[in-house]
Amino acid sequence: MWSVNRPHRSALDAFSVSISRVRNPDLRTRLSASSASIVNSANLYSQTATAQTLHTFPEQQIVGLVTGDELIKNYTQRFAGKKGPARHIYNEIISLPAGDRCPYCDQRDVSTLDHVLPKAHYPVLSVTPDNLVGSCSECNKKKDDTRPALAVETFLHPYFENISGQRWLMAEVIEIQPCAIVFFATPPLPPVWSIELADRLQRQFTLLELAKLYSSQAGREISDIRAGLSKHFDAGGEIAVRRELTHQWDSRLQNQLNSWKTALYEALKDSDWYCSGGFRSE
Repeated sequence: MWSVNRPHRSALDAFSVSISRVRNPDLRTRLSASSASIVNSANLYSQTATAQTLHTFPEQQIVGLVTGDELIKNYTQRFAGKKGPARHIYNEIISLPAGDRCPYCDQRDVSTLDHVLPKAHYPVLSVTPDNLVGSCSECNKKKDDTRPALAVETFLHPYFENISGQRWLMAEVIEIQPCAIVFFATPPLPPVWSIELADRLQRQFTLLELAKLYSSQAGREISDIRAGLSKHFDAGGEIAVRRELTHQWDSRLQNQLNSWKTALYEALKDSDWYCSGGFRSE
């Protein structure tokens, strides 16, 4: 849900390098003969991703004389394998997310490559750079290998869809001791966003359990700032606390519109209960 610069490597480059050390003459011949199909599929992928219609991409298990299992094995051994000939391309792609942060959750570190369209259903795209996105292992597992049959089931593509210009992540203070925070996605309404885009965001937010993740992180943040806010409160009361929280919110807002910290500090500064002493534990 956070955009990432698109890989500069072509599908032909990635595929050619990955099969460059195949020793079996028959397999190497068959893989080489499938290069044109790999390129054509990559071009179609780019077109459908741009049009936000990846769910229409055809499922294909046989590419020429090469099976899907052979293409997946090529990815596993020769592309992702640490000693594989295309491992340097793997490393290039996995390093693309800014700050080494997973673009699906923007919280955990990147540790693997995710196939946006899962290789189990689309082996023809198994080494296509546009279909490979650096992500954390947790988001990768939650995303699963389900084939998107409908538009709403298609994950937002970090290379082709940028939703960072509109605010969609919000939070609410729960007035209990200790203070708790609930996060939720509030996509812009039409005509700013389509209903389809809003539904995709909501589904992805729920599937990846981001509300739970962000609430957990917010709890730690609230605990860390409690002592500092107490000093502000003793010096200037509610006004001083709100001023400090507003400063923290503005700093994070300038850095990233839809970070959980931006949403957190906005909710805190807007809460009369919190600013008037709710931040203090019982």
